[in-house]
Amino acid sequence: MTEISVRFLDQGLHRVLFDAMPMPVFVVDEDVTLLEYNAAACRFLAQDKELLSRRRAGDVLHCLHAVRAPGGCGRAKACADCLVRKAVRSALNKFPITRACTRMERVVGGRPSIVDLRITARAFAYESHKLVLLILEGLND
Repeated sequence: MTEISVRFLDQGLHRVLFDAMPMPVFVVDEDVTLLEYNAAACRFLAQDKELLSRRRAGDVLHCLHAVRAPGGCGRAKACADCLVRKAVRSALNKFPITRACTRMERVVGGRPSIVDLRITARAFAYESHKLVLLILEGLND
């Protein structure tokens, strides 16, 4: 897990701009662990912000495969084909900006649900760590 000594965004202008974005935006590491996220992500996930930090994306998004797999997100056989994970890997290793569309199976209120997503992943460096800005569009449609 990526250890970063300070929070990315304080309560200044950067935080205001990050939270003004209307779609869920996350900062993740190579294992798609949430390190930071904006207000739209908090609203979509409808969970206490402290419960979201340092958890993998599929776990907090309630991905069907993460829910069913021992160890959660990234540990199921289906995770090898996950476009969210592939976009993050691609941004880190091949193309600094990666875009893809996918259909994600989630568990919402104990029932399977499907959401169509447009994924944008953009690699960047912070304090010698390689990280990714992960934007998920279409979550609230």
